[in-house]
Amino acid sequence: MAEKRQLELYLLRFLPHALRDDFVTVGLLLLESDGGFAEARFTRDWRMLQCVAPDVELEWFEMVESEIRGKLGGLRRREDLMQLMSERFGTMIDVAPTKAVLTEDPAKEMEVLTSMYLVPMGRGERAQQRTGRVAIVNTMKEAFTEAGVLELIQRDLDVVKYTGQGDPFRIDFGYRVGSVMEMFHAVSVAANVDQALALAYRYSRVEAGMRQEQLQASLTAVVDQGMALQEEKTRFAIEMLEQNSVRVRAVGEMAEIAGEVRRELRA
Repeated sequence: MAEKRQLELYLLRFLPHALRDDFVTVGLLLLESDGGFAEARFTRDWRMLQCVAPDVELEWFEMVESEIRGKLGGLRRREDLMQLMSERFGTMIDVAPTKAVLTEDPAKEMEVLTSMYLVPMGRGERAQQRTGRVAIVNTMKEAFTEAGVLELIQRDLDVVKYTGQGDPFRIDFGYRVGSVMEMFHAVSVAANVDQALALAYRYSRVEAGMRQEQLQASLTAVVDQGMALQEEKTRFAIEMLEQNSVRVRAVGEMAEIAGEVRRELRA
């Protein structure tokens, strides 16, 4: 029996927004510390990436891949990879926590890992994965599009002047009618209640800041649909939103919400 070799797996994740939970695994590296084996693979299926960041230029990822492949022979430790990511790509590419891999055949193991992390899922598997914040944002966008109002709505509203310098957080959708700023933001309380708690904290500051500008803020959090909303932790998160003057509606109501927006904007 061949001796097993110790390697380390590094997953490369694209982060379109530093403080959101959205990310897409775009590549993986399998490295042996003594330099005996070093290989990188990158995704060739960009559909999920374009859902998270529809405006991203795919040529940028070709540059990322080329840069990493060019440095592959010199990467031995996580620190080396982290330094390269920081120097060349800032906060756009994140390195997931290291995973230890023990295998007799690194090349064969690389094929298995590629199929696990980078090969597109089948239709049934993909349907099961249509959950979380990204799925909610996509449903919101589709509903606004079908209602004919997407072009009348702002995307990714910057609220840094209300929340504090350096905060990259943006609200998904919004529009102004008179002195009222109507906003809508996707929150997956089923995936992570921290999203809701962070939004509740930020919104109190956004609301106060807009009030100083003679604007009336109005925010609706669009949350998951289903039994997960019955769990104690998600009920707590929703209560925190409502206590901070954030309306909460389920993603299943998006057609109705979009209809309300259409009537208000086209009145």
